[in-house]
Amino acid sequence: MQRSDLSRRRGTINLTVLMAVLKFKALGFRAKARRAKTKYRKQIESDDQRWGGRRLKLSGRAAVPIPGEIFGLFELEILDLSTERTSGLDFRIERLPREICCLYRLRVLNLDVNGLTSLPNAICELKYLECLTVSCNKLQTLPLSYKKLTRLESLHLASNHFQAFPLVICQMESLKFLDLSCNQITILPPTLSKLKHLRTLMLYNNKISEWPDPLCDLIELHTLWLGKNELKRLPIHFGQLKHLDWSNYPLSSNIDDNPLMSPPLNVCQLGIQAIRDYLGPGITKRSSLI
Repeated sequence: MQRSDLSRRRGTINLTVLMAVLKFKALGFRAKARRAKTKYRKQIESDDQRWGGRRLKLSGRAAVPIPGEIFGLFELEILDLSTERTSGLDFRIERLPREICCLYRLRVLNLDVNGLTSLPNAICELKYLECLTVSCNKLQTLPLSYKKLTRLESLHLASNHFQAFPLVICQMESLKFLDLSCNQITILPPTLSKLKHLRTLMLYNNKISEWPDPLCDLIELHTLWLGKNELKRLPIHFGQLKHLDWSNYPLSSNIDDNPLMSPPLNVCQLGIQAIRDYLGPGITKRSSLI
């Protein structure tokens, strides 16, 4: 494939992606790419039921090590490399090659239930990525370059080894869904309030002791999991989160298993209106104080 052919596929291709594609071929993978047309393209689902698009699922022995051939499937939109929970647990991906950026059309990348301790910077070149799921791995940080993922709407990082909140997330301003449950996070950054489109925030089972008042500006939140943390009190403007849904408690929003004193847990369990009444119905909105 010539450079001009790559560019015509979808506008101008980032130079890093182009170089990775060319390197992929220069390393002698031409034969593998041809075999991919017959072996792996036959496994591609043409219309994924959830996301819609061309999807490839590999797991177990078929995914470890990741076959180099798949990086020649430039038309791929959904790549699922998650380990099946009931089988194949001895075959977990421990490293994601930087050639992942060759799949520049990816919208969904699923890496759940593997042994990843880090993610490559190359993922930031996936300009069309909307959903990244890396739950049940061994991550402690995220690359700062991921701020380039301007289309990312859904980020799943539950059950990793995060002790500090990954600050780069605060620059992913298109996020609507964020799951950092079952980590060891102690402090939430006030700059998380930049995520104005966030509708679901899952922080269940961490070590969070405070909900910063600026986060009360996340007024689009409908689902908030704060259960099993170390919260003792909620800020006075918490009642601004008027869209929090307690209708299917504790699945929709959860604040159980916290040593809450203000408001007490029994008040919080009644929902956001009860919290607002307890904290004071006449309080001034935070947004008007800024």
